Amino acid sequence: MAKTGFYDASQQIYLPKDSLTWADLGNSPYATWDNWTSWYQNLSTSTTVEFTTDIIDFGSAKTIVPFIELSTRKDGTTDSATFSANKPTITIEASNVADLSSGVSSVALTRTANPDFTSLGAKRYYRVTINIDSGINTAPQGITGFSVTLNSDTVSEEIENIDTSTVDDGSTVSRTIPTRRTYAGIVYVGVTPTTTVSDTVVTGTTAPGQYVQLDYVAEGYFTENVAGLSTSTITTVPLIQLVSTSTNSFTIRLFKPNTGTETDATINALVKGLPQTSMDINGNIVQK
Repeated sequence: MAKTGFYDASQQIYLPKDSLTWADLGNSPYATWDNWTSWYQNLSTSTTVEFTTDIIDFGSAKTIVPFIELSTRKDGTTDSATFSANKPTITIEASNVADLSSGVSSVALTRTANPDFTSLGAKRYYRVTINIDSGINTAPQGITGFSVTLNSDTVSEEIENIDTSTVDDGSTVSRTIPTRRTYAGIVYVGVTPTTTVSDTVVTGTTAPGQYVQLDYVAEGYFTENVAGLSTSTITTVPLIQLVSTSTNSFTIRLFKPNTGTETDATINALVKGLPQTSMDINGNIVQK
């Protein structure tokens, strides 16, 4: 859906709208027929030209990274557009509401201030807005085309033989494991302990109830067994909880399964995440 521009079919370019109104037609330079009919644009200062895509429905919630290829041109020439420091701006919006009327997360990428995409989490509906400098009268700038790919394919890495005690700062039960890659977002972590821990198990006997003693005169009419508890040491694997993820690490907790005591172990891990994407100098969003 178009927003702030118009499509010039003769040049196949989406150009900025100007600020001219009917009230301007009596004023210079539009007061004469020749000037009015030769006028094309009225962009005394550079503003912006913006285009917003239709809402993209994935059918179910997906965590994505965008790949966007943008082509621009100056009006009436073959020259590419030139940009100010903060343009283009490409905004990605996401929601689980079909018309993006509520629950919307968004991130705006620019060439300089904020080029790196950060994950919006798993959402079903996405929309993309592209905003570039409009240029001025002598060289209005427009969008000649773009392609948008919202990618949900992951990359992965295996982490081997990490002793969690080496990342324990002593102040918390959490253990933060660094990854080799930097991701736009980690979507899966599978952790397997490769060493065991020592834990305590409690066993007991229960009384079956009262019964009549055969020699009731000597022993008494009734007697019963007494319940008892005993403890023993076992060797087992720890319980592991995934606490959180970031772009270049994940945090876990390890506990002994019976006592719930904090512990450490050596682990292997499989990490899957979305690759990092970033805006390049030409306004494209590509894998970093």
